[in-house]
Amino acid sequence: MQTDDATLSNLHPLFTRLSGQVIWLLMEEHDASSEDVNAFMDNVMAWKTAHLHTMRRVLEDNSLYVQITVDHIGDIPTNQEACMTCENLSNKIIPASHPDLISMLPPYSLGCRCRGKIITEAELPKKPEFLTPEDCPKHSFMCETGWFLNYPWADSLSKKK
Repeated sequence: MQTDDATLSNLHPLFTRLSGQVIWLLMEEHDASSEDVNAFMDNVMAWKTAHLHTMRRVLEDNSLYVQITVDHIGDIPTNQEACMTCENLSNKIIPASHPDLISMLPPYSLGCRCRGKIITEAELPKKPEFLTPEDCPKHSFMCETGWFLNYPWADSLSKKK
């Protein structure tokens, strides 16, 4: 089953509410420069595409698993590191066959550092710790730390070039 990005976005609790215009306005309201807004939007589009790719794969093959990993940004100040919610989810497992799979998948908010890494049954840890719907954070519009609002997106992008 091949599912397009718009359909996948509408299935996910965060992506269904998150448009480019909403993100743009949020950044402008926090006095981000136009260069930072543009760089952030480029980053968000790549972030969303990666998450949609993971969603597509696990929807197409329910024998897979999703292991939650936490992205760490090398040059980010310590006070803008991932929130404890993200850190506590690190290495938790979600079977692709779970009936609540889509609602349990990261990201849980704009700025969320959690990412789903696809693994097979053979790659499962010896004692996997499964994420339950009760332990899963609620999807909210914005990460509680708000780290991304003050991050120098344009500067970090120019350093990569």
